[in-house]
Amino acid sequence: MKFYVISFDTKLFKMNAEVIKIEWAIHDIYYELSSILGSDSLEFVDFNDEVVMVIDEDGKFKKNNPIFRVITDDGITLDLAGKILFARNVENEFSTDIGSIMAEDIFYLRNNLNIQLLGVVKGE
Repeated sequence: MKFYVISFDTKLFKMNAEVIKIEWAIHDIYYELSSILGSDSLEFVDFNDEVVMVIDEDGKFKKNNPIFRVITDDGITLDLAGKILFARNVENEFSTDIGSIMAEDIFYLRNNLNIQLLGVVKGE
């Protein structure tokens, strides 16, 4: 399963974008995502009907996490902290799951994603 990841390197003061791959053989994909995000609790936020953002639910409370302002395709402004993983919404009979991001989704995001770095979470 592939994810498009937006992050910020606070040491180099540089925004990063990359595609990561998690093997299908991993038993618990949500555990792996939590590990990548450094999170105990995941939050899923729709970017549009096809793409979902996976974030750390408690990211705004973690020292040195970047804070991004993202405007969704619906025009909703969100302030999100930490890494943002983009995945594909996959409809099934009873709910919506996540699936591998597609090349056309990444192309669309690279050309249309309205995102800006607001700062970093201050420590105590």
